[in-house]
Order: sequence, then structure tokens, then C-alpha cells
Amino acid sequence: MKSQSLAKVFSKTLKVSSIASAVLVSLVGYNNSALAEESASERKNNIDIEVITVAQKRTQNAQSVGVAITALGGDQTEALGFNTTQDIALQIPGLQMQSFTPGFTAFNLRGISQNNFQDNLEAPIAVYYDDVYVGSMNALNMQMFDMQSTEVLRGPQGTLFGRNATGGLIHFIPNTAQDESLNGYFKVSYAQRNNKILEGAIGGSISDNVSGRIAARTEKADGYIEPGFVPEGDFGPARQATGRSGNGADGYIVRGSLAIQLAENTSLDLSATLTKDDDVAAGQYIVRSASSDPVTGFGTNLGESLTGDVHKHGSDFVDNGLDRESDIYIAKLKHEFDSGIRLNYIFGYMDVFKEHKEDGSGGLFYFPFSTIANYEQTSHEFRLSGESDSLRWQTGLYALDIDFKGTTILGGPVIIGDETGLVYSNVDMQAKNWSVFGQVEYDINEDFTVISGLRYSQDDKDLNFVNVAQNFTDGPADGAVIFDLQQEILATTNPALKNVDTIDFGDWAGKLQLDYKGIEDVLIYASVNKGIKGGNWSPSSAVTLEDLQHKEETIYSYEIGLKTTILDNRGRFSSSVFYYDYEDYQAFSLTGGTAQITNSDASVYGGEVEFAYVPDDNWYFNFGLSYLQSEVDFIPGFYVGEGNSDVELPQAPRFSINSVVRYNMDLGDSNLALQADGNWNDEQFLEGSNADVSLQKSYAIVNLRATYTLYTDSDWQASIFVKNVFDEEYLMYNLDLGFAGINEQVYAPPRQVGISLKYEFY
Repeated sequence: MKSQSLAKVFSKTLKVSSIASAVLVSLVGYNNSALAEESASERKNNIDIEVITVAQKRTQNAQSVGVAITALGGDQTEALGFNTTQDIALQIPGLQMQSFTPGFTAFNLRGISQNNFQDNLEAPIAVYYDDVYVGSMNALNMQMFDMQSTEVLRGPQGTLFGRNATGGLIHFIPNTAQDESLNGYFKVSYAQRNNKILEGAIGGSISDNVSGRIAARTEKADGYIEPGFVPEGDFGPARQATGRSGNGADGYIVRGSLAIQLAENTSLDLSATLTKDDDVAAGQYIVRSASSDPVTGFGTNLGESLTGDVHKHGSDFVDNGLDRESDIYIAKLKHEFDSGIRLNYIFGYMDVFKEHKEDGSGGLFYFPFSTIANYEQTSHEFRLSGESDSLRWQTGLYALDIDFKGTTILGGPVIIGDETGLVYSNVDMQAKNWSVFGQVEYDINEDFTVISGLRYSQDDKDLNFVNVAQNFTDGPADGAVIFDLQQEILATTNPALKNVDTIDFGDWAGKLQLDYKGIEDVLIYASVNKGIKGGNWSPSSAVTLEDLQHKEETIYSYEIGLKTTILDNRGRFSSSVFYYDYEDYQAFSLTGGTAQITNSDASVYGGEVEFAYVPDDNWYFNFGLSYLQSEVDFIPGFYVGEGNSDVELPQAPRFSINSVVRYNMDLGDSNLALQADGNWNDEQFLEGSNADVSLQKSYAIVNLRATYTLYTDSDWQASIFVKNVFDEEYLMYNLDLGFAGINEQVYAPPRQVGISLKYEFY
């Protein structure tokens, strides 16, 4: 059977998960006429464990790439019931996720993260969407549908990918236009909490040289953090909270793409992705009482939640919510010269607007907090590549231009000492990056390959920052400037602070690796990587000139890995062990009650194991294990000069496990698939301080799904699913405000039961 037909086969069966769902799906088209002639059993019983990846910017079998990669195909993410890009953390070894609102996401890979909530910061885990870097953490949580594949690369990826990534990289690749006959699908889902999803796609050839595809999805859901009853106690008389719910959904996403064959060796791909979230229920916290350590100010002695229920808040705030719009435009030009050298040019433009309003106290006192972010970026990437019998090379140029304008608004007598006053923190940041890069792979002989890569990167950033007073009853007049960065710089006598509003950072990232393939179906690799990430600022209402800017961070990564295909080509095994040596790791703290990033040296070591096995046409097993040990030299506390030493990285559980088990059976011209998938995490701290109040004890998540597929000229599919079967309560976010006597939390959603119906034609 041709590989094109196999790709369609795997997109129908849903039983071959992380092996088959990434099989050839990421880079080849479908042969629809051949598929139409196959019987139902032929569609289901072809099994292959070849996994195709673009981790090194070209088509390769993942088992032959010396990088710790996990690839999820589009049909796997659908079979697992992933609704948003946040969900992938459930099935990626070493990957965690933090979020306090649907509009802000921080991924954590091998313990490396950026869990500050300020909108101007970039993350050390670089996220790409269809080959374009996504620099705003406000845009990382997208509705996940009609996907081609998702790839997660662990460790520094500075050599080949456009933006420096010290901790790793996540690449979301949607389905785009393909040269094929008319095809598409329509899907509707309904689940508890009034969760309604409608999605579909249609695509195919428009003419001999042009193909197109359009896909759309809309989702609505009530917030699962609902107003609850607050009993009489330390925080006042008994009352029923009347505020809006938190963490719902109300938005849509539309994608359109064109594939144009300009000439025999030249093609142009165009795409646009438009996303909108409209007044989404968000911005409510679960609040607990807490005391604080008298030395550091970190929270201790965590009390019961205000309402006694981790999914019910005690707020009367009705002005909370999320509005967000995101537009992404991408153009890719490819040309192959007669010499065999290939040219790739990728243009990306992104525009993100976000407004988030919340009750910053969770119902204890008046504390309105909101952020407005306007983010715009443009990127260009030029790449040349070629190969001979023993040599493969790539080189290129990359340019990124970021324009960020944001406003943070906070008030309340407890925070700023005035009943009606508000402080507007206005940030204007310009960032430009250019880099030149190259990588060479040379086969020394049949057994050994050496890989060497280098990138020089230059970051230039400028900041303007002003705090302004509004609506004070007893205080500054409207429009009065409380803090003006430029005026503070002019006034300071410290020469080291005269350029605190600019960043001029240039450095190199590099890679040296040796691959050994002298044993059949086995790859052993050893690599040394240097990763870099530039500095930034922590602008807030009470920050000082001395604490405003944080320095760049550098990581040295040492890794050894093994990949092999076993069990008569029906099993795939991969493992890696690593050691990270961090210089000036960028860590989050609330020094003086102000959100800040500070620098501290750190180290991490650990490893991952992944095993996927398809013993026959009915069973599929997948297993992943991650192990981490980490240490950060020092995290500042609330009181200046104090803090905790030798702490663990946030969201770095010692062990974590993910698994999928699926059984399917033929029923004539139909198929029934039964699936259980899960995730277990050892205890971990949600904050780098390792404060008592941020400890999340070990927990397990189990999901169940049954899918019935009827194969005809078109396919019908019905599913029933249960997410979080045992209604496990676990944290997605924690903010230690022990110095103020409280702790704020956001828990993951409770159990949810739902159904879906899908119709697919080709």
C-alpha cells in the first residue's frame, strides 16, 4: 500500500495513537481514490510504527533523530479529547502547564518555565504555530482541532529554530491545503457545564495548481468556578456569593489556507488564523487563609477554602472576564534549485489583543485587577539547505520585531490605601532580534554521524514605563504621575542604572552531537548544547529602578539518549538522560509584594522513557515516564534580602507518568474502540519559593472514551467520554500572598461527561 493511503488509514482508525497518529501525517498528502476502494478492515488493520517529524526542519523518522521528541498526530489529539493546546500536558513526559485564566498559559518542560503573569515577558519554552514563533503567552492557549501534528522537543533548540529556547520547544502544526479531492468533516459535541462545540473543515484542489482548505470551530461553556456559599467565620457573616463564574469558554477560531504551485520547483503556501474570545467567564480565585513565615514572608499554615469547595468562589465581583483577539498570517515560499539546494522563506505576522478583569482578592475585600495587552510581531526566516551522500547542511537568517503596549490597572484600599483610587501602569516595549544560524550533519562512516550547529543572536530592547493615578478620594489628582521611568533614570546618581531602560544582548548558542547507528534499529546519541535567553523587565505599580530589569540566562545541556524499534517492529522505545547547568536562571518572586523576575544559578538532571506497542490489530499501548531533580540557589522572599535557598524548580515533580490503552474490535463494516488514558504526577511545588502553601500533593487523572465508527463512502463516528473520571482535585495555579494573610488558587476542571458526533467525507 502506498504511504499516501496509509496516512489516511491511520486518520480513520484512531487505534494507533502516538505511533500511528504521527505516521506520515505530518508531511504527506492523502490518496483518496485508493482509500475509497478499501474495505473497512483494510483501513483498520495496517499498522506501522514509523513516526515522521520535522524536528530538524526536514522530513525524518523520529527514531533516527537524536533529540528527545514526543509527537502527537492530529487523530491522536482528537481521540484523547484535547480541546485546547493546554491539554497536551496530559500526555507529554516532562511537560506541565500553569494557567489562572483561559487567556494566559505558561508551559513547563523539564522544570523550566516562566510563571510570572506579566504580559510583556517571553517564555523559555518557545511555542511555534505552523513554523512561526508565538512570542506572547496570551496567545498560547488556542482551540485545538483539525490538527496535523504536535511536536514537543526537550532541551535547548537554538540552532535551527528562529527564537532562542533554553528549555525546549512546542510546535503546533494544523492541517493546511493539500492537493487532493474534495474532503472534510463536520463535528458537534456536548458535555456537562453546557459545553457546546461545533467544528468542521473542507478542502481539496481548486485547480491544477491551487489547493485550499478552510476550517472553523466555536466553543461555549459555563465557567466551572461558580459562586458558592460563604459560611460565617473570620472573614465576616454568612453570605451567598453573587459574582460571575470563572474559567468558561465563549469563542471561535477560523483558519484558511492556500497551496499554490507557482512552477515545477516553486510553491507558495498562504494561511490566516483568526481567533476571538468574547466576554469569557474568567478571573475568579479560590481563596484560603494563610499565615506567613516571619523571616521570608512566604505562606504557611494553609486554611480551608473560603467556600469549602475548590470549584466555588466567594466573590461578588461581576465585572470579571476575558476578551481576546488574535490574528496570525503566514506565507511560506519554497524553491529547489537545479543544484538540489532548497530555499525556504517563512513570513509571519501576529496581532494579539487581550483584556482580562478579575477580583484580585477572591471575595475577601475590594481588589479590582485588570490587564490590557496589545501585542504585535513580525518575523522573517530565510533558510538554505542541501545534502550529499554523507553531508546534510542548513543555514539561514532570522529577524523578529515585537511591539508591545500594555496597561495594568489595580485598586482597592488594602492594596493602594484609597477607597476608589486606581493605579494605571503603562508599558511600551519595543524588541528587535536578528540571528544567523547553521547546522551540519556529517557521516563519518556507516556507524557514526557528527552534528554541529551554531547561532549568533542579537537582542535589542527598549522600555518606557509610567504609573499614573486615577479616581483617588484622598491622594494624587487624576493623571498625576507616580513613577516615570525616564524621569527616574535622569534623577538617579547610580551610573549602573542609567541604561536600565535598554537591553543590548548578543551571544551565541551552539550544539555538538555524536550519533551511533552501528546496531540495527538502534540510535544512541550524546549531545552538548548551549542555550540563551535575553533579559527583560518586571514593570509594576511598586517596582523600584534597582529591581526593574533582569539579566539574560544561559543554559548548558548535556544529554545521552537511545531510540530503538523492537518486538518485531511493533514496539517503539526511546529514552534520554540529561543534566542542565543554568547561569542566571530567570526565577519569579513577589519581593515586596511586587511581581519580579530575579536571576539565580540552578541545575536540573533527570530523564524520560517512552514506550509504544501495537501487539496486534486490536490493542494499542503507550507509556511515558519522567524523572526530575532540580535545585535553584536562591529565591527572594517578600522581605528584601530574605528568601529560600536550595529550592526545587516550580512544577517539577520527581516522577510523572502518562499512559494510553486502547482496544478496538471490528463489527462488520464498523469498529468499536474503547480507550483509557491517564496521567499521574508526584508531589510538586507550584511556585519556585517552595512555600508550604504552594505544595501540590501527588494526584492521578483518568479519562475514558468509547468510539463507534461506521465506514461507508463517508464515515460516521459517535463517541461518549468521561474526563477526570474520579473527580480529582488538583491545582493549575497558585499565588502565595501569605504576607497578606491569604493564598489564591485555581483548580483544574472537575469531572465532565459528554458525547460527540462526527461526519467525515472524502
